[in-house]
Amino acid sequence: MVVLGGLTRLTRSGLSMTDWKFTGEFPPLTDEAWLQEFEKYQQSPEYKRVNKGMKIEEFKFIYWMEYGHRMWGRALGIMFVLPYSYFLHKGYITLRLGLRLSVLFGLGAGQGLIGWWMVKSGLEEPPTEYSQPRVSPYRLAAHLTSAFAIYCGLFWTALSVVMPEPPAESLTWVRGAAKVKRLALPVSLLVGLTAVSGAFVAGNDAGHAFNTFPKMGDTWIPEDILEMKPLIRNFFENTSTVQLNHRILATATLISVSALWLSTRKLDIHPAVRSVIGGVFGMASLQVALGISTLLSYVPVSLGTAHQAGALTLLMFMLLLNHTVRRPSLSLLKSLPQVVKAN
Repeated sequence: MVVLGGLTRLTRSGLSMTDWKFTGEFPPLTDEAWLQEFEKYQQSPEYKRVNKGMKIEEFKFIYWMEYGHRMWGRALGIMFVLPYSYFLHKGYITLRLGLRLSVLFGLGAGQGLIGWWMVKSGLEEPPTEYSQPRVSPYRLAAHLTSAFAIYCGLFWTALSVVMPEPPAESLTWVRGAAKVKRLALPVSLLVGLTAVSGAFVAGNDAGHAFNTFPKMGDTWIPEDILEMKPLIRNFFENTSTVQLNHRILATATLISVSALWLSTRKLDIHPAVRSVIGGVFGMASLQVALGISTLLSYVPVSLGTAHQAGALTLLMFMLLLNHTVRRPSLSLLKSLPQVVKAN
């Protein structure tokens, strides 16, 4: 779903449907119905300023992209609620798990409303005649961050069901995991913040500016990074500042993950924890490489989508690491030996 959302954004398909119904609607199935939808799109600012002269066959492509994104979201809701109702009826779901799943379902339903709230901002006339119509970067960031939050909630919940206790075969490994946890938490926050800053890069189309690396054009720091008033707007609306922020945060993330990997190499920790840390380091390196390649290639759809998926994958690895190094229950701790017994 997140990848499909990235494809919808990168193919500029998100504004092709100019209305929204919570329950969904059937797509156009006749030539007359297609012409009606196309006429509605022709009244939008995006058609008038960006896609003037678009053929109906081209419109069908972007319409199907947006329609698929919306209907996939509704299908996810059905895929969630049917087994949830069945397991609830069978008594397999505890009160705590039921409350958590209900919150996640509510967030999923709300995500559709956030998506339309975002699209609606792109259907309004731009502030000046030279501006291209696009959705609000704040609303796009809210939509993408919400999608990431729902995914993370589902992933953490799934891990908790599958692995109620962390891998811990000795007290020595438990103490090692505690040391890793102190390092993993701040790195996780940095990874999350970098992902949110990436949402603002997407919302401002900032990836289409300064397609050079490591410098931004001919300079390290553009001159216009603080030109907006009040100053706080620069960090969310100024293309130069938004991209600079993302570069700095991405670099800081890679350095932090590298430091995490190096500082835990000599720790006595469970092999599973060590493997996850290696996965985090590998994914962070790949994500930075994807980001640079996307920028230098002027954001092709394939690389842009992979970069968005990479951000979620890295966040998933950090969640897995934090889940793996959490403290075991008291009953498990009492049963553990000081060190792992040799086979």
